[in-house]
This record gives sequence, structure tokens and C-alpha cells, in this order.
Amino acid sequence: MINRAKEVNMICLRTLLIPLLTFLLGAASAQNSQESDQAKKPLYVELSGSGYERGLQHGKALKPQIADVLGRFKADLKISRDRDPDSLISEFLHVTDFIPAIKKWTPDLLDEVKGIADGSGQTFETIFAYQLPDEIWVYFDKLDAHHCSGLGVAKTATHPAYVAQNLDLESWRHGSQTVLHVLQSETLPEQFIFTTAGLIAANGVNNSSIGVCVNTFMQLNASPDGLPVAFVVRGLLASTSEKSALEFIKNVKHASGQNYILGINDKVFDFEASATGVVQFTPVVGGSLVYHTNHPLANENLKPWWAQRTRQMTSEERRYSNSHVRFASLQTRLAKRDIDIVEQKIKETLRSRDSDWNPVCRSLKSGGAIFTFGSTIMTLSGHPSLQVTYGPPDLSEYVVYSFRSVATPEGMSPKPQLNK
Repeated sequence: MINRAKEVNMICLRTLLIPLLTFLLGAASAQNSQESDQAKKPLYVELSGSGYERGLQHGKALKPQIADVLGRFKADLKISRDRDPDSLISEFLHVTDFIPAIKKWTPDLLDEVKGIADGSGQTFETIFAYQLPDEIWVYFDKLDAHHCSGLGVAKTATHPAYVAQNLDLESWRHGSQTVLHVLQSETLPEQFIFTTAGLIAANGVNNSSIGVCVNTFMQLNASPDGLPVAFVVRGLLASTSEKSALEFIKNVKHASGQNYILGINDKVFDFEASATGVVQFTPVVGGSLVYHTNHPLANENLKPWWAQRTRQMTSEERRYSNSHVRFASLQTRLAKRDIDIVEQKIKETLRSRDSDWNPVCRSLKSGGAIFTFGSTIMTLSGHPSLQVTYGPPDLSEYVVYSFRSVATPEGMSPKPQLNK
């Protein structure tokens, strides 16, 4: 009996130790992966010409990386929905109709998507669906897919305007970090776009000192025939003036609930967009500072299920939710009297881990669903630039991308950038 008891105890011990060892090894592997990422930089591709030509260049240059990330995209769909990914994509594209809005507002970008498909050797349907991460999240009400933290700071006597963001995405996207450099043409300003291989945009900045960052609002009403987020971002980056950028963000019909932090020259704006309208959010009087996470605070066009859920939530549940915790962290660090939010302060904020469970900067953990895919800081006001990290900014240094020319306030005419 004693020997049998010892045998049972050993079995129980192994049952407990094996998962624990697996977890520890996985955590160590993730840590080693992050440490090896410290010296890495995002993929970089220059794009020029027509929409189709830009897409073709993108697809050809990153063909292996696009094939790899699309494989992981489909594997994630299969695991998360327990369905064949190709049938899910077909279903999603059948019940939505985004192409008319794209043709109306950003027709060259539809050609760019076709070019990516042809250049990478992928089907148009797969590449097009891949352009719609927010819309797919909205379609499935995937609440765990949105954890971005963004901010904007207007110009002062001591620093230029900034727009910045930690872009939190699914862990399976790691390794596909990409900077697209759209060269200036007769119809487009020069642009730096941070994204994943095969996707036309996540956020970005142009040489007319217009920068944009985004945060998903799953709670707001969406539209199956509006303009998808990636295309809104690129539409804004095609703008060369405050007037054209503001008219665009306010007038398009938005496909997904989304927050847009928009920097234009010396100013910063925050807009909460839903399918039925855009509402400006100003957390600090005067509009010199904006910041946001992933819950709407100004736009009340809520989905019915979320409105009901909100009514049932206790004040404690709201206070300790992921988005509210990160919002409080941004507020505590940034919304102080007499604080000068210089670049170093922005970096400290984006690297912060004020909460163990819901930090602004999220690690790449073994088995973790979401991590900080990259951190971006866009410097505006005069000589714009983009800074990007490969993964979480507390483990990777910012890489600076500077424009070849800087547009004049009147629009497209370039002037040489001064080297200082």
C-alpha cells in the first residue's frame, strides 16, 4: 500500500511539474527571443509609381515574409474560430462590401492591394482580407485584440509636435514588422508607414507634417460598407493640409469603430469614429495634449450589446479593465500642470509598466495573445520624422527614418531637408 501511495504521489508530482516546466521553458524562450530582438530593425521597402506599381514592389520585395505571416494569419483564424480559414474569409467578404467605399475615397489603394497580391503570388481575396484586421476583429467582436495606447502633444517653445503610439497586435505577427517608404510623386507626399508585411498601413507620417495613430473601439457601431481603417490611415497620409485631412476624417463613412490621434503641423487632434459619425475628444483643456486607449469617451454610438454590458458593469470593473488601467497610466504620467512633454518623456511613457497585468508596454510572452508589436514616435512641426522599435520599446531602441524632402506649408513643393 505504501509503495502504491508513493507511485500515486509521483504521478501527481509529474502531472504538476510537466506543465510548470513547459511554462518556464516557454517563458525563457520568449525572453531569449526578446533579447535577440534588441538589435533587429523592421523590414524596409521603398515604394514609388502608381498604386499598382507600389503594391507590386511591396509584394515582390517581401514575398517570403508575406507568405509566412499569411500562413500564421490563417492558422490563427482556424484556431480561434475552429473553422476552415478560407471559408471564413469567403464568408467575411460575402457579408461585407468595402470595395465601393475604397473606390470612392482611395481608388489607388485598391490597385495597390492588387499589386501586393500579384507581387507576392497570393490570391486577391486573401490579401484583401488581410488588409482588414480591425474589420475582422469587429466582425467577430474579438475583445482581446485591442490594446494600443496613443498620445499627441502640440508644439511648444521647447519642442515640436509629436504623435506617438504603442501598437499592440497579435503575437503571431512578430517578425513581420515593416516600414514602407512611399516616395514623393506629383500626387502624393513622401510617407513613412509602419505596418506588417503585406498590409498597406497601421500608422504613419508624411513630409507635410501629418501623422496618424489609431486605437480600436470595438464598442462603437461599425458599417459593412464603410472605409476600412488601413485605408483611412493611408487617405489621411495622402493629405497635405490641415483642411484636407480634417475634411477626410470627418466626411468618410467609417467601417470600424476607431480612435484617430492626428497630428497636423503644430497641432494635435483626437477623433472617436463610428459608422454614424466622428466626435472630437479633448482630454486636456486647450487641446495641447491628447491621449487614448481602447474605450470611447466622447462618441456614444455604442453597439447594443456593449451598451447593455456597460449598464451592468460595476464601477470597479470599469476602473480595472485593461483599457481603463492604461488610460489612467497615460493620464497620470502626462496630464500634469507645468510638465514639458519632451521626446524623452514620451519614450518613458511608452516604455512604462505601471500595471503588471495591463501595462502600456506589453512583453512578448510565450502563449500570450497580444504584445507591443512596435512603438512609433512621429515628430512633426518643420522637419518630420518617424521613430520605430522592433517589438516592445523597453527592449528595443528606436530607429529613426528621416524624409528626403520636407513639404512647404502650402502643399506639395519640396524643399531640401537640412542636416544638423
